[in-house]
Amino acid sequence: MAISGRTSKTEPLNLGLAELAELLYFSAGLTRKYRFGGELHYMRAASATGALYPIELYVVAGDVTGLEAGVYHFDPLGFQLSRIRKGDYRAEIAAISSDSIAMAPATIALASLAWKNAWKYEARSYRHWFWDGGVIAANLMSLSASIGSPTRIVQGFVDQTVNELLGLQDEEETTICLSPVGPEGHRSTDRQLKRIDPILPKVQPLSGEETKYASIWEAHRASFLHSKEEVDNWTKVSLETLNSQRTTYPKIPLPTPMIEITRSRKLGEVILQRGSTRRFARSPITFPQLSTILRTSTGPIPRDYLPESGNLIETYFIANTVEGLDPGSYFYAPEQESLEQLKRGEMRQMSAYLCLGQPLFGDASVVFFLMTRLRELLGALGNRGYRAAQLEGGIVAGKIYLAAYALGLGASGSTFYDDAVTEFFSPHAKEKSTMIAVGVGVPAYKARSGRVLPQFT
Repeated sequence: MAISGRTSKTEPLNLGLAELAELLYFSAGLTRKYRFGGELHYMRAASATGALYPIELYVVAGDVTGLEAGVYHFDPLGFQLSRIRKGDYRAEIAAISSDSIAMAPATIALASLAWKNAWKYEARSYRHWFWDGGVIAANLMSLSASIGSPTRIVQGFVDQTVNELLGLQDEEETTICLSPVGPEGHRSTDRQLKRIDPILPKVQPLSGEETKYASIWEAHRASFLHSKEEVDNWTKVSLETLNSQRTTYPKIPLPTPMIEITRSRKLGEVILQRGSTRRFARSPITFPQLSTILRTSTGPIPRDYLPESGNLIETYFIANTVEGLDPGSYFYAPEQESLEQLKRGEMRQMSAYLCLGQPLFGDASVVFFLMTRLRELLGALGNRGYRAAQLEGGIVAGKIYLAAYALGLGASGSTFYDDAVTEFFSPHAKEKSTMIAVGVGVPAYKARSGRVLPQFT
């Protein structure tokens, strides 16, 4: 199924302007509008912490039917592409990142406009770059799979060069990942690489006054790659990513996933329905629904630094009310397609407490905690491994959102007490770190679906 990243199509669609517009709209377009305090506000196709939407999309187009080659910024409000450079720059990016970019019709770059959520979350907002980028990437990956041309996530690139190509200003905005889209074609004919001259695009200030958070940029620069040699070395690192481990915890086989339900709804409809649930009804979900969410969210992630099958994220969860499954805490073992039961009993107070004491996550039917072996990961991938783990956490969270809404359920993401989560799931989760938490359940209200707003039709 497309949400998991798998595709059944044998002939991928060519990438034209219409297909690119669909990818952009259902990844980061505006799907809802509302008034608050007399002002008009919009919500987007993918979730974002605090609904602050710090992620900007750029397109490096070379062979998109109906679109002149160039570097563009995606404007979701005007639903338009603003060209900031003329010419085909795919070869220039490929020379300092992945060869796949040279053969893709276009590459979508995700960048964080850091101040958009740093004013609220301060230094902690650094991880939000990758959560918010990850859920957009999950939409983009699912959409690409649905047209028969799965995209890749590229995190190995020379940071400064890509930032300069996109016209990003230092300590204001920065690239977090690249995603070549469309069916691979032929590499552009050999030519001398163009020099990337600095540009200073006109931008609309977010505020009359912006506060700098130096620690964010210090952390980010510590994970820069400065040359193609460093990129190649980083993407060739060997890392053991099997999530299975020998334990004596009771094993519970997963039931058959509800494939027929997820296939019955078009992906665009699911994305329009998606929103962050604000109240759960404490009603149960079914074990097959949980099985579908687990299998779908842990599907392959095509990327440049690890094999598709080796996921960095390990899924733990608290089941509050699931028909056919005892309340308690669990670990999902994807290789065995089974659950390991860690603790039994009512844990609503604990699931709420771990998510900063928010009652919403005590009311949820299931609360997922997406964890990784961060110390091992940093030892193998260096400081850039932190980006990779956080982004993959965001991607898995994004897939949980899509799977939940495809099943008619609701979902909401959360931050958490880091050490308390590790302690609660230990000894199984000893020395693992949490990337993000997501609650899933039956909404306590009927939410209106988003829609393609009239100005975008």
